[in-house]
Amino acid sequence: MITPGNNDVQCILHIENFDGPLDLLWDLIKKSKIEITQVSIADITQQYLDYLKLMESINIPVAMEFIVMASELLYYKSKALLPGADIGDEFFVPPLPPELIQKLLEYKKYQIASKNLLKLHEMQSDVFTRQNVPITVEGDVYIEVNLFDLLNAFVDVLEAEKEIEQQRIVFDEILVSDRIMLLVSILHERDKIEFHEMFTQNPGKMEIVVTLLALLEMTRIGAIAVLQHAQFGNIYIFKKDLDKVDILH
Repeated sequence: MITPGNNDVQCILHIENFDGPLDLLWDLIKKSKIEITQVSIADITQQYLDYLKLMESINIPVAMEFIVMASELLYYKSKALLPGADIGDEFFVPPLPPELIQKLLEYKKYQIASKNLLKLHEMQSDVFTRQNVPITVEGDVYIEVNLFDLLNAFVDVLEAEKEIEQQRIVFDEILVSDRIMLLVSILHERDKIEFHEMFTQNPGKMEIVVTLLALLEMTRIGAIAVLQHAQFGNIYIFKKDLDKVDILH
């Protein structure tokens, strides 16, 4: 039997000798409070598939978490069933291909980062920000974009992408360093970039989050300035000192 969690995201398992979420089951197995050989991976998988049907659509973050954790369960169970096996082996090698595992873990990392962005967005109304000082660039007047204005822009992109992302599994690896170098190459040719020009036509969640991390890092070292014409106006990325990007290598 399957039961949705309180936040409608957590999968609650009901199997012999255990009732609770998958992550708790995994924690108990690692602490040897539940015998791994008594856990039916088939039952867990079937209940999870029933859970996805209950949700009426495949939730990608939940699917990624399940695949990684289920692969670990399979690994430990297979070792436990072998004579003389030591399930405390530090050199854990899950049964899935290493390349897939790495990409799943990368996806999970950026998924957590995107959730943190949304939390910061929700906190915005409780945070006092200083008055923006006008900045003149080539005759046009701008104001400096504060962190929450930037988060607002990224949250809008994330929200627009949500429905597409729910139906797509893409494991393209995007590194922050790669995104920084892309922005540097564009700014070598132009003085400024409009915010939405930084993204492909249908950016995935990973691309969106990595782009934000790249912008924050480049702003921190003084390589770029992020400005807008007025409060809630269009956001632009101006080059300042692109040579400072070299200190990141």
